[in-house]
Amino acid sequence: MINHKIYSKLSINIVLILSFLLSISLSFHYLSKYDKLIQIEDTLELIHPMLKSSPGNHWLEADEIINDIKNKKNFFEYGSDYDEFLPQRILALYYYISDQTIYDQNGNLRTDNGKFLYLILKTLLFYLALFYFAHKITKILPTKNCFFIILFLAIEPTIFQFHSSFFNESLFFPLQILLLTYLVSSPTNLFSNFVTGIILGLMFSVSVESFYLIIPIILFQLLTFKKKSFKIIFSCIFGFIFVLSIITFHNYKRTNNIFFMNDGAKTALYLYIAPNILSISKEISNDKAQSIMNTQKFEWLKKNKINISLFKNKTFSHIGFIDNEVDRLKYYNYLQYAALNIIIKNPLSTAKFIFKKNLHTLVLNPFFIKNFHKFDTVNGKLAYYKSETHTNEIPYRITYTIVLYIIMLIGIFYSFKNINKILAFSLLILAIYPVFVLGWMGANRYFVPSLIYLSIFFGNGMACILNRQILKTKLE
Repeated sequence: MINHKIYSKLSINIVLILSFLLSISLSFHYLSKYDKLIQIEDTLELIHPMLKSSPGNHWLEADEIINDIKNKKNFFEYGSDYDEFLPQRILALYYYISDQTIYDQNGNLRTDNGKFLYLILKTLLFYLALFYFAHKITKILPTKNCFFIILFLAIEPTIFQFHSSFFNESLFFPLQILLLTYLVSSPTNLFSNFVTGIILGLMFSVSVESFYLIIPIILFQLLTFKKKSFKIIFSCIFGFIFVLSIITFHNYKRTNNIFFMNDGAKTALYLYIAPNILSISKEISNDKAQSIMNTQKFEWLKKNKINISLFKNKTFSHIGFIDNEVDRLKYYNYLQYAALNIIIKNPLSTAKFIFKKNLHTLVLNPFFIKNFHKFDTVNGKLAYYKSETHTNEIPYRITYTIVLYIIMLIGIFYSFKNINKILAFSLLILAIYPVFVLGWMGANRYFVPSLIYLSIFFGNGMACILNRQILKTKLE
């Protein structure tokens, strides 16, 4: 009777409410401590501890969009070049409606300007999606399994920490939860599958790396619905294309060119993987490899009469900015081609590099956001990487990762025996997907979305372990 009460729908709802309140408390704590401007070591530059790196870029882009709105530009012309399409537009909408400014008169990020409410709204979106998922999954799986699945998604620290940050993951997770809901419920009506396509499109608008996620979803639909799958797949693709069409039309109105994939997707391979592979294959230093690629880049720019005067400097990491959209797209296509050319011609070096980086990617880091806020810079004396804190945390991270993976492995075996095998197979493919598209970065943050899909295996694994313990006690 006690066991039944612990693993009930009521207890699941209590977990959701308490974890939501806990997340809000953590957000309040971080903002109280880090919503301020600090000076970078050895410079006069001021930064915001919570808005460094990519989160800071989105706030800058959001400010540009707000200015475009005030200048009464056409909706489809808002903003300029972007890494992702949706996050900065949501942020701009929030600040436009709340009538607060992002930057002060000196060009510095403002503090105490509505960030807390913004974090609350994002967190609420996640837990509403999780509540809907819980409502659906309790009709399909045993309540005990559901309890541990929801518990994992609600409080697992590697996921939980992002609710109190301004990283894109906090917008991406709710969409993943909705996609997971679709997979476990497998609706056959066309509208639901059209909405699923829209969800996939929105996922792409938050993270361009998720573009190919539609492939495993189509495979799932084909295997699940068989003869009925044609209309279902078409509905899903139509929803996906609908979102891509909006992004494409926006880019066309803004640049007079037709494209939906941003420049960042074309430069990532060039900046982060190609020089490492060239270094391994030619047995030269990474700096030497970058120098070779840099020389080839400027030779290409000169040959194709691209205006190189717009480069601030000629270092490898500085891609430059080109106003002419035709030249810019041509240039970024070259960067993508140059990177792929190195990767394809050196398969062994590529495999060696990617394997090493993937090992780093797969080690979970529940301390990421805390340290991102705490440490001032990416490089230098006050950087997290290679710091004493980083070194001391590694044993805890490895132990935590191993424990979770063991439970999930048990859950995988359980799932293939006790639930829909097509669903279990699809969840594994979706979980592995980030490793294929971003594992070469070696950043464990990019593997966190995989935990959303692996939650099913964690819940099944925990239930399996507990059931065996109960069985053993009864026999004794």
